[in-house]
Amino acid sequence: MSLVREKRMSIQREIVTRMIGDLPKRFPECGILLAGSVQRGEERPDSDLDLFVVFPGDGAVRLEHEESCEGIKVDLAVLPEDAFQREVKQHWFRFWMFSRAEIVHDPAGIAKRSQDLVLSYFRRHPNIDQAWEEQLKKVRHHKKDRNYLPEYPTWDGFAERIGEMLGESGR
Repeated sequence: MSLVREKRMSIQREIVTRMIGDLPKRFPECGILLAGSVQRGEERPDSDLDLFVVFPGDGAVRLEHEESCEGIKVDLAVLPEDAFQREVKQHWFRFWMFSRAEIVHDPAGIAKRSQDLVLSYFRRHPNIDQAWEEQLKKVRHHKKDRNYLPEYPTWDGFAERIGEMLGESGR
């Protein structure tokens, strides 16, 4: 579901719109990607906002947790392009959500280039892509029914398991 096609905007989508205006001031020439329930159009009033920002240069790949003035939690993955490429080369299987994210701002094409890099790995390993799809279904099931417990209740735990399954040969 495209951000611009949405008629009635949730508070999360209003925040995304503001961030598309603000983030390029912090990260010139950046690309911005939207993921999670907001991307899928399944957000609830208490849903967090998952964004990736990719920009030219090097530095630390990091996750910033913020809270908007509306009380919405914002998870912002900050991805300097050079560091991101090195990280993907080593741990591509951790970037499934990034590979599925919607590009919402990308004047220089950096988000598309970065997403295509990740997708190239998942295309070579369709079984890993399918495993992530199945994990997403389990997580959604858990969100609807808290009595249902997936084997890997966190994304990080699941990514770790995938890494173990791949071993050095899958990288």
